[in-house]
Amino acid sequence: MMKAGSEGTKQNKTRRGPGGRLAAILLILVVLGLFWFAETDHPGVSQLRDRMLSSIGIGGDENPDDGADGTDSSGTEPGQSAASGQSGNIAGLDADNLPEYNGEHYVTVNGGIPVFPDEMTAKGTDPYEFYGELDALGRCTVAYGCLGEETMPAQGTSRGDISAIHPSGWAKAQNWERCHLIAWALSDENANAGNLITGTHYLNYDGMRPIEEEVEHYIWNTGNHVLYLSEPVYSGDELIARGVHMAARSVEDKGKGISYNVYLFNVTPGAEINYYSGIVTTEEQAAQEPRTYVINTRSGVFHYPSCDGAQSIYKKNRKEVTATRKELTDQGYTPCGSCEP
Repeated sequence: MMKAGSEGTKQNKTRRGPGGRLAAILLILVVLGLFWFAETDHPGVSQLRDRMLSSIGIGGDENPDDGADGTDSSGTEPGQSAASGQSGNIAGLDADNLPEYNGEHYVTVNGGIPVFPDEMTAKGTDPYEFYGELDALGRCTVAYGCLGEETMPAQGTSRGDISAIHPSGWAKAQNWERCHLIAWALSDENANAGNLITGTHYLNYDGMRPIEEEVEHYIWNTGNHVLYLSEPVYSGDELIARGVHMAARSVEDKGKGISYNVYLFNVTPGAEINYYSGIVTTEEQAAQEPRTYVINTRSGVFHYPSCDGAQSIYKKNRKEVTATRKELTDQGYTPCGSCEP
């Protein structure tokens, strides 16, 4: 009897064996997959990873101090949708036929006369802010409100860290800035994913900042309120806005102090921008002769041969090529964020 029982136990173990081995193999594959997801520099995966980390308040970047400034503190009922929810609808701009950059920071919309959705004007002078939810591609949609001294930071307050936010289309080492739809100076908001887009210095400091400062000074000097609307305008499924539509009108004096309606260009003069990948190619870079680069075929990142990152690539993932930077970026490869080829 004892022998039969032992044989039965042995038979049962044999039947369970393949299932246990399969579970162990699956566990190993899951662990390897998670490790790859955490470490890869592949553009699509890294952007998804950054958004996931940002959503739980984890993440960082080597350029923490970028950009004008922005906000959040919703005065709208939970679940209420952002004004139109569609890029360019409030402005009446055709996303497939946007104004072409003409050397100026912006062009006027609707003759410069601001137009707002009904939900913006219904609150009178009651101060509030609203930030639309990110769309299906993770892009900012709209920010608006009635701004006044009540929404602005107290004097002596410093802006908080915003480096954990990686807006849609964000790419390292491309001189992008985190551009607030509503300036921090007007709203006392810091890291708010619904209020930060990937923008050029030309848009952020040279285009939006003078307009924001005009509104800021008006509020401090008068104590009045300003209806304020800011929405990024995208072309198709591009992740970076082609421009930003901004409109504002002072409330108490019916627009005598502040009144504008403009579309600002998200460009860098003399540079070519891929509004999907976030890769920026300057005229100097476009004119470069072919040279040797080292590609990490697993991550899709390319380096100068002298870069520490190039030295640490596993042999099976390492590939040396002679090409121009633009040829590589056109093929979907991403420049290293350290050596910045």
